[in-house]
Amino acid sequence: MLEEYTIHNLFWKDVSAYFHLDPHLSQLQDLKFVHPLDWWREIHWTTPGIYILTGGRQIGKSTSTKLLIKHLLQEQLFSPQNVFYLPCDMIDDYHGLANKIRAFLEKTTSEVFLLILDEITFVRGWDRAIKALADEGKFRKGFCILTGSDSVILKEASARFPGRRGHAKKTDFEIYPLSFAEYVKLTSPELTNTEQINMEKLFQAFDRYLVCGGYLKAINDLASKGSLDHATVQTFEQWIRGDFEKRGKNTRYLQEVLAALNETVTSQITFTRLAQRTSGISTDTLIDYCSMLQRMNIIIILEAFDQNKMRGFPRKARKIHFADPFIAGVVSTWLYRERYIHKLQNKAALVESVVAANLARRYPVYYIKANGEVDLVVVKGREFVPVEVKWTSQIRRRDLKQIKKYSNSLITGRQMKPGQIEGIPTIPLPQFLLSADNYFRK
Repeated sequence: MLEEYTIHNLFWKDVSAYFHLDPHLSQLQDLKFVHPLDWWREIHWTTPGIYILTGGRQIGKSTSTKLLIKHLLQEQLFSPQNVFYLPCDMIDDYHGLANKIRAFLEKTTSEVFLLILDEITFVRGWDRAIKALADEGKFRKGFCILTGSDSVILKEASARFPGRRGHAKKTDFEIYPLSFAEYVKLTSPELTNTEQINMEKLFQAFDRYLVCGGYLKAINDLASKGSLDHATVQTFEQWIRGDFEKRGKNTRYLQEVLAALNETVTSQITFTRLAQRTSGISTDTLIDYCSMLQRMNIIIILEAFDQNKMRGFPRKARKIHFADPFIAGVVSTWLYRERYIHKLQNKAALVESVVAANLARRYPVYYIKANGEVDLVVVKGREFVPVEVKWTSQIRRRDLKQIKKYSNSLITGRQMKPGQIEGIPTIPLPQFLLSADNYFRK
């Protein structure tokens, strides 16, 4: 029953062959830049249980779990026969899933085991299988790692088997595309020297990041060829479309929703008004599609900021950003080719989205809607810092009406040197993203 998965478990016969011939690991050998993807270093291998890894498709979840297996085998922490990587995208339902897991567990020894169930959310009723096996005590001596692209569904389903996940302090992990700071550290580590900043080269690195974003395949395309490979762009387009189709969603609806988002990115807008930009998609359907795009880490949704409660206004208009510039480019190119939009996303809007998405990985982020608008608000503890993103060569004073009201605000943009305008600190945008934590200390 398990022979069909031998290609992903070559270590059953030859550990060295696995290191060189595994379909995921072998691809790394041809890449100039490889990110460590070592989220698993936080796991203590003396604490069995059920662990969850989430993150968008094509982000490196599968590769990272293969690297985990390689590490554990090299350290001889697991016997090869007690490790099983199971890709779940071709398994129909929980019956089939349970049968394959049981087949593996029956052939393990009494030693600790590692079971990786990759993209488990594609299996109908997957949580029923995991809960039943957990109730039988099957995971008490082993590590079961569940991965999925839909973080909400995966974590909501896992909540239905409380007390069955083990005793580890941390059981949930999430990986993202590289932030700009991570991108620079990977591709141009010499630029991370904050004492001697080469601002010109840092801006050049930011321009490259606007093309390839934080996805390793695109990063390596740009580094080796100077441009994105058409096949890479197609792969990510097919991922977005394919994941919606697998969940019974309408591709035309998806394109219309993405077109509406593309045209209104960085603008304040309600879901009702966004739905009105389509050819008749209901507000409820649009919200459903936006929710799925958010769970897939394709977009982020910012609420207006309530300064008194230090949280968002859920009933007010939102600002919606694409979560990564490469994905924004893939979507824009796809919609332009299909004539859903007539021009590609402008650079100023793309830059604001990059800042919003990079900050949102580390802090609660909102925007201010008052007499005027402030692009972003970063909350840390009981304090908040208003941030205005100005990707223009000249900043007009009238555009600063709202942000001037806050004593600790800052502006980031195209200026090549730190400075001030109207008493507000101005910071070169790539420098700001490279060391954002320095600006949000208590």
